[in-house]
Amino acid sequence: MEQLWNSIDNEIDIEYVSAFFGYFYDACIKEVKYISGSYVSADSRMKPIDDLRQIYMIIQKQNREHSVIEFLFDGVERFNLVPSKEDYDSIISGLLIKQKDGYIYFANSADVPIDELDGNSNWLTWIKAKSLRWREMRQYIGDSLVYIHRD
Repeated sequence: MEQLWNSIDNEIDIEYVSAFFGYFYDACIKEVKYISGSYVSADSRMKPIDDLRQIYMIIQKQNREHSVIEFLFDGVERFNLVPSKEDYDSIISGLLIKQKDGYIYFANSADVPIDELDGNSNWLTWIKAKSLRWREMRQYIGDSLVYIHRD
């Protein structure tokens, strides 16, 4: 059964999803998928316009009741991905989810102000998008890939 997407439209929605998932304490980013909207068709014609700019992200949490959330960022303006080093854990102790000037901001650290995200891009994963939706996806728990590669 497909889960419905929940919109994040204001601070109340941000607080709700944050509380629902235990403020993302002891969580990790499991998978990320980006869709630009650009492509080359089978007859070699290019559609070079990034009109989708979507990021799908799965976050898993050590919690039996609410263990997996999937985010969908629409109208992505910036995506800065910095994976943890191989010899360091990737445990999230809190997320930044804030609205400012018509955009939603997301970062894997709650301690960095929005205006300082760009200056911390060498160690911080963060997203700036026009909108954000979420859904609980318990069936995505574990190490099986959700966003699979087709051979």
